[in-house]
Amino acid sequence: MPNYYEVLGLKPGASPDEIKKSFRSLAMKYHPDKNKGSEESKQKFMKIVEAYEVLSNAQSRKKYDENAFSVPSHAEWMPSADFAKVYSYEELKRQYRQGGSVRGGMWDISDKASMGMWKATMILFAGLAAIVIYILILS
Repeated sequence: MPNYYEVLGLKPGASPDEIKKSFRSLAMKYHPDKNKGSEESKQKFMKIVEAYEVLSNAQSRKKYDENAFSVPSHAEWMPSADFAKVYSYEELKRQYRQGGSVRGGMWDISDKASMGMWKATMILFAGLAAIVIYILILS
């Protein structure tokens, strides 16, 4: 049985908020939609989800803490039926943004701001292209 606390980068006494924060951060980093074609990233993401599902539920966490290192288990973890919905990249982004206490990183810039930056960059390049063409015509 893997050490779910190590998977999430936590100590065994971690609070539910610490578990959630660590999960969100790692899930965003290793999500298969963000790391297209990376089998290693997909496997890491599945381990992160498995650890979160066990540690975020008080009953399963208690059971895990009691039995984690005493009896070897060969049971295979199965993702929940709504895995694709609950752990989709868009859902994780939405939850991350709603977290309130989590600040920094790429999610502090909204999608509108990102689109605005993209438009400003395109206008800048168009202006530079116009200047280059003007210089070429004059020479």
